Amino acid sequence: MQTPSPPILKGKVSRPAIIELGVADAAQLAKTKTFYEALLGETNYPYRLTTDMALLCVATENGSTHTLIYWEVPGDSADLKKVYDDLIKNHGCGGVHPPHKPPKNLLPAIKSDLELATLADAAGNVLGLVINPPYPFVR
Repeated sequence: MQTPSPPILKGKVSRPAIIELGVADAAQLAKTKTFYEALLGETNYPYRLTTDMALLCVATENGSTHTLIYWEVPGDSADLKKVYDDLIKNHGCGGVHPPHKPPKNLLPAIKSDLELATLADAAGNVLGLVINPPYPFVR
């Protein structure tokens, strides 16, 4: 018996894969991690929200706070570039300067900058695109 083909995706992304919470400094980072460990009952980091979604907490370089969702783009680096370019050219998105990247040690399975991108949506909210998110996590 042949495995059925996956459904054709209606959108450019398949699901939220990583939620990143940026905090102002190391003290806030420690408090934030303590809070989410209690809330989720999870002490392994990055925190697993579901079998295929992670929560990252990072201290920002400029002392700002943010929430950033990385959406999975099915395919490879070329597909990510196509989605990124289409969102910029046809959907009112803009680049983020400097480009935002989570610390490499948090997502060791991200092999290159071609697997992760950030941009701003039409309202200025920063969103991320990622291919091959690092799941399941290896601890």
